[in-house]
Amino acid sequence: RLARVARLLRAVPQLLIMVKAIAISLKTVSYTFVLLVLMVYIFGVAFTILTEGEDEQFDGVLMSMNTLLLAGALPDQSDLVNRLRFENIGYYALIILYLVVASLTLMNMLVGILTEVISGVAAMEKEEMMLRSVRERLWGMLTDLQLCTSNDDTITQEAFRSLLVSPKAAAILSEVDVDVVGLVDFADYIFSDEHPFLGFHDFMDVVLQLRGTNTASVKDIVDLRKLVIRSNLELKACQASSRADWQ
Repeated sequence: RLARVARLLRAVPQLLIMVKAIAISLKTVSYTFVLLVLMVYIFGVAFTILTEGEDEQFDGVLMSMNTLLLAGALPDQSDLVNRLRFENIGYYALIILYLVVASLTLMNMLVGILTEVISGVAAMEKEEMMLRSVRERLWGMLTDLQLCTSNDDTITQEAFRSLLVSPKAAAILSEVDVDVVGLVDFADYIFSDEHPFLGFHDFMDVVLQLRGTNTASVKDIVDLRKLVIRSNLELKACQASSRADWQ
């Protein structure tokens, strides 16, 4: 049966990840359980002293701890735990261990996973809505300034510079953390002799790649290397041509 469980974990990598996460966090979780037991003990002593044996649920420190643990942390399973406690103390310890692991640890992990997923989806949706709004407003400005039309959505370098002059366009690009001043310096990189114009969607993709929040990737380093090599070759060609003209 254990071999079947191992095969199940291999077949479903997500389960294996969760098991590894529990194993890694076991030390921290154990400290939390120790703190929980310590708090139950402290309040168990307090209730035992305050009630002075008047309440049978707090008749002694151990009884008070059991009452506080079941009433505070495991209220729905208190009947089952008490019945097993009267039958065998070993059953009691086993059911407490199971409920702590299954009910507290795993359910709280489920809540954490759901919270993380919801936060991630909310952030993605917010990002998509913001980018969609930026695209629509920039396209509206381009059409209002007659820099683009619905029949011809290409953008030239002159139209690009005319767009950046507008304070409204600068404010829109700043919303997505695009440095407008630095974007002007990248005009020669965005538009070249080989590509003197770009379609609006390609133009927006290039502009959004220059956001300050973007992290550098291996592709960016490779593109930078190619640009440096090409610039060096062009510089050497210009130097050779100048020497030839001088001679």
